[in-house]
Amino acid sequence: MSRTIYFLFRLFIFLNCIFQVFGQVSNNLPVGWFSAGDSQQEYQMGIDYTTFYGKAPSGFIKSLPNVNESGFGTLMQNFFPKDYLGKHVRFSCAIKYNNVLNWAGMWVRVDSVNGGLDNMYGRRITGTGDWKVVENIVNVPGDTNVFAFGILLSGEGEVWIDECNFELAEYVPSPTFYSNPNADNFGMLTYTTSFGSVYQLN
Repeated sequence: MSRTIYFLFRLFIFLNCIFQVFGQVSNNLPVGWFSAGDSQQEYQMGIDYTTFYGKAPSGFIKSLPNVNESGFGTLMQNFFPKDYLGKHVRFSCAIKYNNVLNWAGMWVRVDSVNGGLDNMYGRRITGTGDWKVVENIVNVPGDTNVFAFGILLSGEGEVWIDECNFELAEYVPSPTFYSNPNADNFGMLTYTTSFGSVYQLN
């Protein structure tokens, strides 16, 4: 009996160690999210159950070795914004970042005749920092057919996103929203045309 108890105890310790090493981070993307970017294959993206702002889990992007500093990867989703057409929308989320050598940012893109992109390049994130809430406030014209958003990383580093939230806003500060989708020579973020619901990370 004592040998059986000892064996089960050692098995428990072993399985617990396996969970501690492999069970905290998953390469599975959050439900409703997908990867994109001109260098997305150079980034690991997935779910982190130990690093989060509110309640677990968070989403993350992490550069792989020898990443191309001029490219980017993004964890994103898009949808048809029927409830926000003709209105001002505030999109906010919490971001944590580590050793970002080039830049990172939360981004929002409105696809319409008078739409545009705000990718935070003018207030880009670099270096290392603890969780902070960032936001973009944008107009959503009545002819908008896609509302896309996400977190991007360009070059070496790691960034987490959590607690994404949409709400109506009273005004749009200027000049945080660019009418040119190629603003700041960053380039248009790629996306699919399949629409879906907005999914929280939690």
